[in-house]
Amino acid sequence: MKILSAEQIKACDAFTIQNEPISSVELMERAAMTCIRHIVKNSSIDSEFVIFCGKGNNGGDGLAIARFLIKRNYSVKVFVINHSPNSSDDFNINLGRLKELKPETIFYVDKEEDLNQADVTSNTVFIDALFGTGLNKNLTGISSTVVNFINSFKVKVISIDIPSGLFADKTNGKDDVIVNSSVALSFQFPKLSFLMPQNGNYVPEFEVLDIGLDKTFIHNISTQHYYITKSDLQPLLKHRQKFSHKGVYGHALLVAGSYGKMGASVIAAKACLRSGAGLLTVQTPKKGIDILQSSIPEAMVSADANEEIISELPALDKITAVGIGPGIGTNKETEAVIKKLLNYTLPMVFDADALNILANNKTWLSFLQPNTILTPHVKEFDRLTQKHINDFERLDTARQFAVKHNCIIVLKGAYTQTITPDGNVFFNSTGNAGLAKGGSGDTLTGIILGLLARRYTPPQAALIGVYLHGSAADNCLKKTHIESLLATDVIEKLPKAFRDLYE
Repeated sequence: MKILSAEQIKACDAFTIQNEPISSVELMERAAMTCIRHIVKNSSIDSEFVIFCGKGNNGGDGLAIARFLIKRNYSVKVFVINHSPNSSDDFNINLGRLKELKPETIFYVDKEEDLNQADVTSNTVFIDALFGTGLNKNLTGISSTVVNFINSFKVKVISIDIPSGLFADKTNGKDDVIVNSSVALSFQFPKLSFLMPQNGNYVPEFEVLDIGLDKTFIHNISTQHYYITKSDLQPLLKHRQKFSHKGVYGHALLVAGSYGKMGASVIAAKACLRSGAGLLTVQTPKKGIDILQSSIPEAMVSADANEEIISELPALDKITAVGIGPGIGTNKETEAVIKKLLNYTLPMVFDADALNILANNKTWLSFLQPNTILTPHVKEFDRLTQKHINDFERLDTARQFAVKHNCIIVLKGAYTQTITPDGNVFFNSTGNAGLAKGGSGDTLTGIILGLLARRYTPPQAALIGVYLHGSAADNCLKKTHIESLLATDVIEKLPKAFRDLYE
């Protein structure tokens, strides 16, 4: 699914209006009805709606929603905010329609005291229809007052298209006033700002609603931002053949573990084998042999000469793909292994301490093989590059880094970002906060390694791996609470995640 800028969305609206053809107010009706279906489905019959409307087209959406709710016999109050002497034509049309239907529901807000008529109760649901994606400056005056009023109550807040005050595709200032939505109902596309960690308080959840914008326009318009869903990945999937053997599905090498951190190698190895690799060899310190062979009988083990750390590589002539980093530490001997590995042209995924070693030896980055996958979390990425003021700046750096070093960055987070060497950014749609625990990164490394061994291209392995990782974690929550989720739980749900994706 494409993610478009505010200007591109505006152009898409205009193209749809001109070529469907449909009037702008009819398109507004369609968008409002799409919102109504979601709102009614997710609200109780005794919900009391308080709708805050600006005087532009986002406010027009709110007025149309109010009319549809009234016709369904819901309690509705509409507060029109007089933040400007001007109003859009479609806003005026919908205001007139609401006046004809039920004028007593409309209240005008010029000052803070006018909001006292809201009568907020435990059944109240706020609908934020103040400002849409066209906003390009911080809210002030009565607009700011209304947003602070909305944020002062602990009630459900539904933002129409985007939380008011939030910019669609650039960073806000730290003191900007923004609606803290419960859910944003986004028209046709996610907004780039929804996917940035810095905006988590404003958009904890969002739903993308198809309002019927022109499919040809959407197909033809270019973007570097995508939101990855199941349907995007299914055409990439490989199917196992009946007449095949383990050698067909690749031989993975996992370089992982050190004394006291053998759990990382066990987790990554199990995830790798659960992800389709035909064979797996784990390079491990000598003290880790018994742990691995008793925990993962399906894996082969290559014993390092060193008792406690990784100090050497096994022969790589029969290896299909390499994963390195979980639990290896940053000893000088292990650094030398990383340096040696950079001379090989195999598909590779670097994680954890392998990334920290690269961060301590930045000149080595120029020797990364094309399409090497790096899987940092935010702090690891900043160590590789620089400290960042905000998430938009970090994304720009990640894009430049991927292009410069011809590598793939998997920047882990709530909507993990996979950045490819062409500068495209793919945001993942699966996963939950239960993954914020030790071992989750090791699991992801193992999954990606298994897919690389299966001879998926590195971009495919990264995208599918991240999606499966999150999907397995989501499946866990059907029987496990988010607080109790473990990396080993996620591995156990990988078969279900694969089955869901293949179906």
